[in-house]
Parts: sequence; structure tokens; C-alpha cells
Amino acid sequence: MIAAIGFAFAATLSIAVALAVAGPRHEVRRDPTFELADVAARLVGVLSALAGFAVTGIVFLVTQAGNVAAPTGTPFTTVLAMFVVAYMGYFVSSLLFANVSHRAEAAVFDLAAAQYAGASISLFFVFIGWLALRPLFETFGLRSIAELTGWFLIGAVVVGAGLLTTSLHRSGYTSVRTTVLLPVIAASATIAYAVVVAVAAPTLRSPEAALNLTVIAFGVGVPAYAVMTILPILARHERAAAVLARRWHLAVVAYAEGAMVLVGFLLLAVLGLA
Repeated sequence: MIAAIGFAFAATLSIAVALAVAGPRHEVRRDPTFELADVAARLVGVLSALAGFAVTGIVFLVTQAGNVAAPTGTPFTTVLAMFVVAYMGYFVSSLLFANVSHRAEAAVFDLAAAQYAGASISLFFVFIGWLALRPLFETFGLRSIAELTGWFLIGAVVVGAGLLTTSLHRSGYTSVRTTVLLPVIAASATIAYAVVVAVAAPTLRSPEAALNLTVIAFGVGVPAYAVMTILPILARHERAAAVLARRWHLAVVAYAEGAMVLVGFLLLAVLGLA
């Protein structure tokens, strides 16, 4: 539970700082060389394949439950939950990318850029499936590869954050300064939490931290997806479109920052540092 409370505090503080950095007057102007619709269409096929892989992983884990010492225990339940949420993330992300609009006419609010930015953030959540690899190896007693995978995951999260912020910048939702600072703010909050826990309260680390944070990820992702599905409807109304054009970048920045902090905390959890 301490990890969930720490995440709530760190995410709130990080989002506040990120919004201050982004500012209320940022003008969304996408990179003219970035063909959002084409890139989104290509990503749908990739995500569909990954969703199939996640389902295969879930089926394999279920069939191997009899070989686990405690199939109903927290470690194995955590692995299954992370794979299930990752599968949902792949599926939802593919739907969001598949529905990225084409620009039929000039508009006040660039709907396609907003949809692509939102889908890119949702895609970042599927790192939960990658993070599940370390507890998966630990569940089956493969300590050496589990330790090695922990280092791989640190690099993967860093690269993933870079890809996310690049997508936000090219879709026009972050300036160069905001693009650089978003992952820095998230990393600072995550590392600060890890240091505080290690120094002040190492006994508060819990084996249930990853499971609790995975549930939080699902709870955050569902309303975010719901908002993204009604965005095209709002964009059709003149007044709503005008408000979205002025302020939607703040929602995108807040969502992206929260996602990066959450994945950072999940990384700490699977490494045994949360």
C-alpha cells in the first residue's frame, strides 16, 4: 500500500511541475513531415501481433500453474495480472491508433494529433507486460535471468520514455523544453521515492506493490480510454473544439507525466525497491 500512496504523491507533484513547465498557452502545431495516419496504421498491425503474444503468454502461465509452488499466491497472481493488463493495453492502443482521423478539412482543433498523442501514451502502459518478465522468471526460480532482465528493463523504460516524448513533440503537444523535462521530472520523482524508502523505511517494501500498481494502471487507463473515445464527438462542436484547442495539451501532458511516473514505480516494484 505504501507504494500506491507514494505513487499518488509523486504523480500529483510531478504533474503539477509538468503543467507549470508546459504552460497554459502552448500552441499545438504538429511536425508537417509526420504522417500521423500512416504511422498509426502501421502500428495497428504491430500491436495486434503483440496482443496475440500476450494472450499466448497468459495461456502458457495458466497451464503451468500446477508447477508453481503457490499458484494463488501474490507473486504468481501479480505476473498474471500484469500480462492481462498488458494485453488490454495492446488491444486498446491498437483501437486508438486504428481510429486516428484523417484531416478532411482545416479545423480549429487538430483531432488526429490529439488522438495520436493519446494513443501513444496508452501504448506506454504496455510496458507493464515487459516488466512482468522479471517476476515471471522469479516465480519459476530462474534467479540469474531475473537479475539480468532487471537491467534490461531499466534500459527499455528509458528508451520507451524517449519514444513517447518524441511522439508527443512530433504531434505538436510538447515544446522542446517540455519534451526534455517530462521524463526528467518523472525519473526524479521515482528515484526520490526509492531513496526515501531505502533510507527511512526499507521495511515498508511490499511484495504486493507491483500488483497494487498494476490495478492502479488499469484504473487510470479505463477513464483515459473513455475520454479518448468521445474526443471526436467533442471536436465536432465549435465551442468544445475551441476549448480543446486551447487547453487539451494540458490534459495530454498530465496523462503522459502520470503514465511515466506509474511505469517508473512499477519498475521499482519488480526490482524490489518499492
